[in-house]
Amino acid sequence: MEIGVVGVGGGGNALADALVADDARRATEYLVRAVAVDTDAAALESLDRVADDDRHLLGAVHTDGRGTGGDAELAAEIAREERPELQAAVDALPVGRIDATVVCAALGGGTGAAVAPAVVDVLGQVTGTPVYVLGVLPGDAEAGGDGDAVDTADGPKRRDPDAAPSGPDRPLASNAADAVRALRAGADDLVAADLDVWRASGASYAAAWPTADEAIATRLGALCAAGEAADPTPERVLDASELTNTFGAGGVSAVGAASTAVDNGRREGVVGGLLDRFGGGDPDVDEGEAVSVAVNTARKAVTHRLSMPCDVASASRAAVVFHAPPAWLSRRGVERARALVGEETGVPEIRWGDHPDPTAESFGVTVLLSGVRASDRLERLGDGVDPERLG
Repeated sequence: MEIGVVGVGGGGNALADALVADDARRATEYLVRAVAVDTDAAALESLDRVADDDRHLLGAVHTDGRGTGGDAELAAEIAREERPELQAAVDALPVGRIDATVVCAALGGGTGAAVAPAVVDVLGQVTGTPVYVLGVLPGDAEAGGDGDAVDTADGPKRRDPDAAPSGPDRPLASNAADAVRALRAGADDLVAADLDVWRASGASYAAAWPTADEAIATRLGALCAAGEAADPTPERVLDASELTNTFGAGGVSAVGAASTAVDNGRREGVVGGLLDRFGGGDPDVDEGEAVSVAVNTARKAVTHRLSMPCDVASASRAAVVFHAPPAWLSRRGVERARALVGEETGVPEIRWGDHPDPTAESFGVTVLLSGVRASDRLERLGDGVDPERLG
């Protein structure tokens, strides 16, 4: 699936940057173009990967380019007043080349919570292709906002003037709850990620953001890249139409991933590389071990490593991508791993694809669960977010 990306707000733009970096690392490209919109000029300048011409500052007359301070009402006003600027920003996306657009936003911040729904609305009118949102939920105890976390031990790790203060007048949960409702109404799907998933025990939230950005980008990248041309040829391709048919089942979506280290049979050094090229480097893999690795890795991906904690049995659709050295992609192992995902979720048809990669040093499984309707994490955002009524 080839995608365009729109980052919104400090946290969303950092995630967009991470997606561009993930695309650059892969042998198969899936990201066509990324644009960034923000109310904070310094945050836009700090991006590493999004092209300078694709960075757009909003609301300078209201914020002097310093962000909204977590004020979602101000951000919503800016989005209304500067809709032509939003239109100009997304016009940079080559809509004829993309299968879908992904809007990235940290939903606790003012700009992410209020401008992202406006971006979704604009995209829905101009692209003619699905619009998905990759939304990061603030941590339960997060003190900062859209990408910032106040840490009394060592201070903020990521500067973001768009961050909401911790006082009762602008609770992060309220911003996120409002954003979830608006995005579920306007987007074709909301892929939710909980920052607490990547926060180490006792660590600051600021320290968790870079880890979360990379992990979330890697998961989405694995799904999108699975449908693009690859060598060696996959046994089965999870193409754009199948991903599109997996997304959009109502509720929200979550993405799980896990990996297990395996031997790819590659030899070290220049001489080893030449021997691999001319003599092959596939290891001898025991069939039983290959099956065990596939099943156990899939179990971890679907039960313990989800982007948002949820009841997996409440999902209505699922897709799985297997990424491993060719010798480890046992047909029986893949079949049993798919069956395991079906048993855990109750989804009768598991869409899937494989990505044989001779250089891979692990057996990786990425699982997309769509139509999730039971999540304690969403319920904790507030009474206004009822997963049973999403969709």
